[in-house]
Amino acid sequence: MPGLRFKKITIIGVGLIGASLAMAMKKAAIVEEIVGAGRTEENLQSAMERGIIDSFSTSCVQAVDSSELVVLASPVGTFREIMKDIGNRLHEGAIVTDVGSVKGELVIEMEKLIPEGRFFVGAHPIAGSDRSGLDYADSELFRGNLTIITPTERSNKDAVETVAALWRAVGARVVLMDPQEHDRVLALTSHLPHVVSYALVNTIARTNRDYIKYSGGGFRDTTRIASSSPELWADILLSNKDNVLQMIEVYRDRLNEIEDALRNKDRAGLQKLFEEAKGLRDSIS
Repeated sequence: MPGLRFKKITIIGVGLIGASLAMAMKKAAIVEEIVGAGRTEENLQSAMERGIIDSFSTSCVQAVDSSELVVLASPVGTFREIMKDIGNRLHEGAIVTDVGSVKGELVIEMEKLIPEGRFFVGAHPIAGSDRSGLDYADSELFRGNLTIITPTERSNKDAVETVAALWRAVGARVVLMDPQEHDRVLALTSHLPHVVSYALVNTIARTNRDYIKYSGGGFRDTTRIASSSPELWADILLSNKDNVLQMIEVYRDRLNEIEDALRNKDRAGLQKLFEEAKGLRDSIS
């Protein structure tokens, strides 16, 4: 994208999303140097050997030194402590953003933690995979997919536009959304589906684990995301607990509607519920 150019960007958490973003930014030629940071030196070394990052440190504080932009791509539960650690090391005008799937109060806290003259802008690319880790990174992961940016009244407008421009440069479609609304939306469209997927697989596990070998395409399609990282998703669900619990109740009500129709042998009622669902599902492009 013309005019968008960073001398140095730090990515904290070089997994699927962090590594994919690094690759996409290099492909778009918008950054001169990318520094990776994380807990596992072996993973960081591998990312550097593959040319995904240019250097690395297991110290987040050292990694952010002189960076214009810092991307938090570690689990959302780590963000607060990372910000406390790196805040005083950020240079004047630096932007911190993230790729986490929980915003809400977290964005408000991050804005309070970041020192004056530095800026936090929440972002969430709606892209990913049931597979995690460096091996599945893809420079085209974000192309054509949505990225939600969650500014607040305190957000610096230039910082918001810089983050939006970055995501457009790697091919994403950008929308702005209130952080609280983001968490309500994602509780329904992402977090609840993971809950359902994990529960469905565990239903077989609690009944007869051997039955899994008879699963067909429908089961595989429905439960694909149960192969996602348990550590990551436990963290996400706990970070958006209230919204997820509310949506579990709504989902339980929908299951009860189907259960009642079955008990009453109400074929017309079942078909109506299924047609309603099919109509909305078919509207997804």
